[in-house]
Amino acid sequence: MPIQLVCSNGVMEAAEGVAKLIAEHRQSVAELERIGKRAMEAEGTDAILLGQRLDAVMAEEAAVRRRAAIAPVATIAEMKMKAAYFQRLTAHDWCEVDVDDFRALLGSFAKLQS
Repeated sequence: MPIQLVCSNGVMEAAEGVAKLIAEHRQSVAELERIGKRAMEAEGTDAILLGQRLDAVMAEEAAVRRRAAIAPVATIAEMKMKAAYFQRLTAHDWCEVDVDDFRALLGSFAKLQS
């Protein structure tokens, strides 16, 4: 039974599927890492501009991570995929996963229709 809608930041939107959301989050983390490295090496005006860009990318990463956490799962395989991905995020310190993300993740598991 596929679920058609996902609520993200109070806006209903079409579900993209767990795999697509995870892939989107991985891209956000990679972009965050790339800009972070550039910002660490930058000086002067470039450092300020990259710092602002880094803040924006961090906000986008957090939003994508939240969407991935609240995305409903339709199968046990999707549940396992999400659980494994969030476990890797915390184990490797790729990004800071907050308590609300974990609550949303567990809530998405609880709504699985068997």
